[in-house]
Amino acid sequence: MIRLRTLAPSEELAYLKEIHGEDSSRLFSVLIGHFEVLQSRAQMLLSLIAICLTITGFSGPQIAQSGPTAQTLLAVGLSFVLSAALLLVMGPLQLRWGTQRRAETVDESLVALIERRNGRTQRYHVASVVLVIGLSGYMGSLLTFMMGL
Repeated sequence: MIRLRTLAPSEELAYLKEIHGEDSSRLFSVLIGHFEVLQSRAQMLLSLIAICLTITGFSGPQIAQSGPTAQTLLAVGLSFVLSAALLLVMGPLQLRWGTQRRAETVDESLVALIERRNGRTQRYHVASVVLVIGLSGYMGSLLTFMMGL
């Protein structure tokens, strides 16, 4: 079995050069494509959050009136869902242009883009986990409501 290792940003740039050659514009385009993937995935999660909040607007008060357990689970769930939205807006959905900043050399600028992409990817993963926790609390409140507990 072949083992893959995680590359440091400078190693990743060297690997990208090995794959795509020394063409800086090509390498820049590849990295910008990574940001586009992050953006679309973050937007998908934000859409899921919007659906959750919309449904809660209609059924939330009725669920909350069913008892303290449902009330608590709903409040906790929605808190996590809103936290996930904040993480997405402050992370992967943050608007920064790839050419807005530069380092001394093109290679250093590309490494900085890789580092920024990695940070946003990490925030995307954290937001995903927080969202799942929030949706679990929300579903727990819904199940409590439906079972009459």
